[in-house]
Amino acid sequence: MKRIKKYMRICLGTALISLTACQPDMDFTNPSADSEANYYNTKEHLTYAVNGAYNMLQRGGGWARWMPFMLNARSDEYVFTSGAQAGEPETARLAMYTANADLGSLSATYQDLYTMQYAANLALEKLEINQDGAFDLNNTEDKALYDRLRGEAIFLRGLSRFYLVYFWGDEIPDRSYVTKTDGSDYLLPPAAPGEIYKKMVQDFKDAADLLPWHHTNPDDNGRATRGSALAFLAKTYMGRPILDGTAKAGDADWAAAKDVLWQIIDNDQYGLMHNYRDNFTDQNENNKESLFEVQFSESRETAGFNPAAPGDINSWVTTGQNTMRIIEITAPNSAVSTRWWNGMPSLAIYNEFERDDAGNIIDPRAFYGMYIPNGCDFGGKDLNSDNVNAPVFWIGYDKLFYNWDEDKKVDTFAEWRGKWFGCRKYSKDQYEADLRSGINDRLIRYSDILLMYAECCLEADNDEAKAKEYIQEVRDRANHNTETYNTTQADAGKSYLKGGTLPTVDELLQDPPVVGRVEGTNGNVICEGMELNTVRRILKHEYSVELYWEGWRFFNLMRWYNNPNDPDQSIMLDNLKNKNALQVEQTNLTGTQVFDYSRHLRLPIPSTELSTNTNMHGNSAN
Repeated sequence: MKRIKKYMRICLGTALISLTACQPDMDFTNPSADSEANYYNTKEHLTYAVNGAYNMLQRGGGWARWMPFMLNARSDEYVFTSGAQAGEPETARLAMYTANADLGSLSATYQDLYTMQYAANLALEKLEINQDGAFDLNNTEDKALYDRLRGEAIFLRGLSRFYLVYFWGDEIPDRSYVTKTDGSDYLLPPAAPGEIYKKMVQDFKDAADLLPWHHTNPDDNGRATRGSALAFLAKTYMGRPILDGTAKAGDADWAAAKDVLWQIIDNDQYGLMHNYRDNFTDQNENNKESLFEVQFSESRETAGFNPAAPGDINSWVTTGQNTMRIIEITAPNSAVSTRWWNGMPSLAIYNEFERDDAGNIIDPRAFYGMYIPNGCDFGGKDLNSDNVNAPVFWIGYDKLFYNWDEDKKVDTFAEWRGKWFGCRKYSKDQYEADLRSGINDRLIRYSDILLMYAECCLEADNDEAKAKEYIQEVRDRANHNTETYNTTQADAGKSYLKGGTLPTVDELLQDPPVVGRVEGTNGNVICEGMELNTVRRILKHEYSVELYWEGWRFFNLMRWYNNPNDPDQSIMLDNLKNKNALQVEQTNLTGTQVFDYSRHLRLPIPSTELSTNTNMHGNSAN
C-alpha cells in the first residue's frame, strides 16, 4: 500500500542551517508558527522527521530521475540512444565513461544522498531528545514505535553511506550527527579510509536489531524492515573490496554475509512471486518478494512530472512522488509512444537469454522485462487523431520501433530493428498523454537474496550442491505459467505466458550453451560470451537474466573482478572494455572510452563540492 506516501511531505527548511550573509538584529520568529523549538514534541511530528529522510529517495537525485541512470548506465547491460546524445547528454556520458565533475546529475545525487544522511541524523537527534516526553518509553506500545522509528532512520543513514561510497569512494565527508551549531564542521574533510565502511556495517546491524520483520499496520507497508537492513548488510559484506578503503581484492566477508542471508531465508517472511512481472508494475507493490522499495504515487493534481506542491521551483525535476523512469528509459521515442528513451538494453543482455535450437528465446523473463521481437504488444498513440485521450491501438515490436520519414518515404528505424530494444520493467504498456508514474522502484528482491546466498555457499564453503539448490529455485519461478496473471492486451495470446522450458542447472552443466555472445554485422566478435559449464558461471548468468536493469550489474562486476578465488576474474571487465564497439553496433554512436578500473570504478567528486569545501579533494575519477 502507498499510504506512507501521504506523510512524506515534511519541510526540512526549519531545520537546515542557513548560510546567509549578515542580517539586521531583529526577531523574525512568528510565535504562532511551528518552529524547530516547538515542533518535534509529538509522536506524529517525530514520525514526520523520519519520513523526511524517506522523502529524499523520491528526489531528482534519487530514484525519481537520476538514480536509475547512475546505477545502470555504466554496466554492459545498457547502451545510450541518439535521444540521450541530443537531449540528455549527461546520461550518455555516464554510459560512455566520460562523466566529469560538472555534471548536474552527479551533483544532484551527491546532494540528495547527503541531505538524506542529514535528515536521518536529524530524526535520530529529535528522537533522542524525546521532547515533552512525546514517547512514554515505559509503555510497551510507545517503546516499540520509538525503536522502530530509530531503526528506520539508522537504516536510511546506512543507505546514504552505502550509495555515497559506492559512487564516490570512502574519502568523503561523513556525519553521525546533524551539524555543529557553531558551523565549525561546515567544511568537513574526508573521513579516514575504512571509517565509513565500519559505520555502514554498524548502521545496518543496529537497524536490523530495532526493526520488525513485518509491519502489522497496513499503513506502514513500504517502511524499512529487519529484512531491508539485513539485505543491505549482506550486500555490504560481499562488496567490501569496493566499499572499504582499507580492503583489498579477496577481502569480501563471505561467512558473515552467508549468516545474514540465512537469517532472511530461514525467517520465512519472504518468497518469490509466482508472476515475475509483478515485481515491476504498480500492482502488488510491497509484496512478499520485495525487501525494500522506493515508494512513488502517481500525482496528477499539479503540473509537472514530480509535483510536490504548486509553484515549487523546478519541482518537476527535483521533488515529488512521481517517478520519471517511465518516460526516460522504457519504450522507444517513436511517434506512437512519445517517450524520451535515453537508454536501452544492450545486445549483450539480449543475447544472455537462453534459446532453443531455432534461436528463439525460451526464458519468459526476457519478454516480461523488455520490448523485444516476439514480445508484448504496446498500446500506441492514434496518429490519426488530435485527441490526446483517444483510445490506443495495440501494436507489436515492428510497429513500436517504427518511424516513417514522409520526405524520404522510408522507415528510418527499419535497419535497427533487432538491435533496438526497450526496457519494460517499470513501464506501462501503453501511451499516455501525461507520462507520470507511481510505480515503486524495487531496490532489492528476494530472488537476489537467494542468488547471493548461493554465491556465499560457493565462496565460504565450496558447496556446489547447496548453491545449485538456490539457483534452481530462481529458475523454477521463471518457468511458471502466468496466463491467469497477465491478462492485459499487451500480453494477450503470447506463448511465453505458458511458462518457460528452461533446463535445470544440472542439465545446463551437461549440455552448456554459450550466452551473451555478440557478433557485429561484419562478423567481428564484440562480446565473447560465456559457456555455462560451471556452477559459478551459471550463477553469474542467473544474476543477469533475473536482475537486469535493476541497478546491480555494475556492482556485481566490480565484486567479481575483486575476487581472486573466481577463475573468471580476469575476464569480468571485458564487456565494459568493448562497450564502444557494442555501442556502435547498436546505434552507430561513438565516443565511449575504454573502461579503466582504476579510473572508472568511481564517479568524480562533483565540482560543486570541491569549489565550496576547501578541505575536500578529488578522487581517482576527477
